[in-house]
Amino acid sequence: MYETFYNLKAKPFTLAPNPDFLYRGDTHRLAMATLEYGLLNEAGFVVLTGMPGMGKTTLLQQLLAEHQHHFTTGLITNTHSGMDTLLPWILLAFGLGGSNQDKLQAFHEFEQFLSKETIARRRVLLIVDEAQNLGANLLEELRLLSNLNKDKAPILQIVLSGQPDLRQLLQRKDLTQFAQRVMVDYSLEPFQEEDSLGYISHRLRVAGREEPIFTYHATRMIHRLTSGIPRLINQLCDTALTYGFAEEAPFLSTKIVAQAAKDRSKGGILPLADTDALTTMTQEQDSAEQTQLATFASRTAPASTGPRRSIPTAEAAPAAAAPGRDAAESYERGLTLKKVGLHKDALQQFSLAAQDASLAFKALAQAGICMKALGQPQEAATAFRKALQAQRVSSADTVQVRYLLARTLESLGRVDDTLEHYCWIRREDPNFKDVTERIERLSGRRSPSSRDRDSGGDGSSWVAQLQRILGASK
Repeated sequence: MYETFYNLKAKPFTLAPNPDFLYRGDTHRLAMATLEYGLLNEAGFVVLTGMPGMGKTTLLQQLLAEHQHHFTTGLITNTHSGMDTLLPWILLAFGLGGSNQDKLQAFHEFEQFLSKETIARRRVLLIVDEAQNLGANLLEELRLLSNLNKDKAPILQIVLSGQPDLRQLLQRKDLTQFAQRVMVDYSLEPFQEEDSLGYISHRLRVAGREEPIFTYHATRMIHRLTSGIPRLINQLCDTALTYGFAEEAPFLSTKIVAQAAKDRSKGGILPLADTDALTTMTQEQDSAEQTQLATFASRTAPASTGPRRSIPTAEAAPAAAAPGRDAAESYERGLTLKKVGLHKDALQQFSLAAQDASLAFKALAQAGICMKALGQPQEAATAFRKALQAQRVSSADTVQVRYLLARTLESLGRVDDTLEHYCWIRREDPNFKDVTERIERLSGRRSPSSRDRDSGGDGSSWVAQLQRILGASK
């Protein structure tokens, strides 16, 4: 319905599990790494738990897609408390079995199946979704089936996925033997705010939209209302997009998200949290959002050619404050734009703010961070140098900026200049970060550490750290 209007190739927030939309934020990346670790290390049992809507099924589908060539796989998704035995369902998952088999015949067929896979040197992977419904008896049946692993390397590996009740079930005393066989387990936790924002942007990109649709404050509201649960984020975002389409709004503000949330929560079915988020936007936040909406409008072509309400231009918004007249506002606006990834626009605001001598140091440092994020290390180094020239008195902030300059020069391969700045920092603060280690490495006294190799030689791993210093939070 709204896909064409917002230049989307598909609906980005559908509820159906789709590995193409899998967002590997902190919690899901670690979950996938844990599952793969269990498979590669031949764990007999691997357990994945999480609240409803956390994306467990999507993770399992991605796991199957990435490892289907290494395993003969079977998936059970329709477990329920009324099941009296699990073996027939296991056989069906692997394309085996018949409806008239008794338990002994079923067990014998499964044993023969494992023997054939062993001869073919293929491992067997059984995934049981919604495993909290199994109960103690069926879990014990799984444990007994795992006894068919006779060799040192198990042929049968089992992944159990379920809600937190599964974890509580496995803590029962009568399941101690089962719990002892669980080599790897992981619990998916709701997103932190940063991952919620990344999740929304990721799904929009996969659906074909590179430019933002939601404002920064709108995405923060979505996080608070959904407590970072992906399925709830999907529902609220989908509703907000529908409301935006109905209002012919090219971008979605907190007002539209709040109205969508209020209407969806009236019936009490959608379990939104922290409804105070609907009414806690300050005048300053509202002003920042209006600036962002104006910036979006000035950078993005209209999403459809049909008639719509007029869009405010950048000239009509306070974004183009006169240099020197409102430098502090330009600086704050730059911080807001940087937070949502609009580094080019943020750079313009920091350039305006830097014309005020009292803000030059902070604004130039922030400009350097933006240039680094835009892949312009040479320009970033110049900005950091100008920042240091604007504030010659040594302080904790100047040490930070000099460190940023040194890291940038190091990424450019300028060893002599880099060493000069690292040595200055060590004189000011002998224990500052990893300066001593870097001086030793660059001086040729030892080879690069594994940590340096992991982070890459271009200094890219430290970009995220830059966002948290020099007044990034004011």
